[in-house]
Amino acid sequence: MTQFSFSHIANNTHPQWWKDPGLRRNVLHCFGCCFCVFYLGYDQSLLTGLQALPQWNAFFHSPKGNELGLYAASLFLPSIVTAFVGDWIAYKFGRRIAVWCGSVLIIIGALVNALATGKGMFIGGRVILGAGGAITKVGAPALLHEIAHPRLRGVLGALYYTFYYAGSLTSACLCIAGLYVKGNWGWRFPCIAQILGPIVVIGLTLTAPESPRYLIKNGKHEQAKAMLIKHHANGAADDPLVEYEYREITSAIEAEELVPKTKYIDFLRSPGNRRRLFAVVTLAFGTNWVGNGLISYYLSPVLRSVGVSKPVQITGINAGLAAWNLVLAQTAASNVERIGRRPLFFASIIGMFLSYVFVMALSATFAEQKNQAAGLAVIPFLFFFYGFYDIAWTPLPYHYSTEILPYALRTKGLAIFTSTQNVGNAFNQFVNPIALQNIAWRYYGVYLGVLAAYFTIAYFCYPETKGLALEEITLVFDYGRKEGRQKAAERMRGESRVEETDDVKGDEAAHVERV
Repeated sequence: MTQFSFSHIANNTHPQWWKDPGLRRNVLHCFGCCFCVFYLGYDQSLLTGLQALPQWNAFFHSPKGNELGLYAASLFLPSIVTAFVGDWIAYKFGRRIAVWCGSVLIIIGALVNALATGKGMFIGGRVILGAGGAITKVGAPALLHEIAHPRLRGVLGALYYTFYYAGSLTSACLCIAGLYVKGNWGWRFPCIAQILGPIVVIGLTLTAPESPRYLIKNGKHEQAKAMLIKHHANGAADDPLVEYEYREITSAIEAEELVPKTKYIDFLRSPGNRRRLFAVVTLAFGTNWVGNGLISYYLSPVLRSVGVSKPVQITGINAGLAAWNLVLAQTAASNVERIGRRPLFFASIIGMFLSYVFVMALSATFAEQKNQAAGLAVIPFLFFFYGFYDIAWTPLPYHYSTEILPYALRTKGLAIFTSTQNVGNAFNQFVNPIALQNIAWRYYGVYLGVLAAYFTIAYFCYPETKGLALEEITLVFDYGRKEGRQKAAERMRGESRVEETDDVKGDEAAHVERV
């Protein structure tokens, strides 16, 4: 984890975070936020693993098509609504409260799932899981970005969603173990272990500070400054970076208070906010509509369609894919400030497109000719596909969406992101097994078209934010991609003052977020 920004401002911390007690504590709290997506990665791999377990198939009568789609979609449907509940909790009671409320619901849902006596109870447990997960996914990224030390925020923010694969790998390994457990506990114990993620979240965030932005917004200036002094400067009250952060956060919040209370309709009231809204919605939709949703939740039927049918083979490939994803996603996230957002998006989309072409061609060859070699050749290309997915679509969507949103609209934007993501997910996961069952390999062609569309969207609508503070990112979206980047550079160099147009004045009054 490398420190890039704010190096010109003196700060009472060690240049290497792992050698500094305050920064180690700060990183640990941020990792607590990251574990909020553990449940989702765990669930993705769990549902794949359960479909390979004979005990689960015997208990639930080998669900397929519509029924299997309902099992997957039941996690996402409640999230469409509870994401907005998460915004209300995070804005009114604080980001930490939202994280804890969601985590408790995930624990309850996992227990109901594991103790299910039938299909209805199993689906009910997944509904509770999904409801809680959406609340945490609104509060956690906001808390992480707002408490992270500014020199570490970029990398920590990008690492957030990579913990999805920590859950995925854990679940995949437990499902392999489930093959060797007799009776229904072979599938029940992997389900009950889903409580591990939220327990870690609560444990690591119990001592985490509340967001200084939330505190200042609610008139608790002394608490906010004390938080910055303790966690960003090891107790140095006169630290220059702390003074800078406090001054910039305060001025940003004061500017936002000059306009009426923000509402969701504000996303449509200015060009800058419309650009933000489009970026947030397309990123949210794309997280599971660039082809990964088909592989992640339906790896078992995908593998069976190319001749890989033994449970130990399916669960082994599932675990290997999870480990591969975890390594690549965290490597890309750790280098996001070196490489930049746009190069990662472009490389990811092009690589996924080419990988899917091979998956489609080889699947078609196996289906038409029953060529075993062609079927087995699909497996490495599934790994290639996910490798390219991991370098951008795992670390960037939540990170990019959070950093382009100003404080007043941050949790509202994250609620929109989470709700949109789950609308896309629910539809995607319900349709995928039906389409696979009816048109088989031809269904891959749909995602080739989606990937082509996303390359165009990324090129025109996702401006680079590498090396910019949050106020400069605000300028990029308020003025437009090319002009905004130039004005941000001018402000960073101090060579000229940004001339405000009437439109941008109104926009920035509500949206300037400097730290």
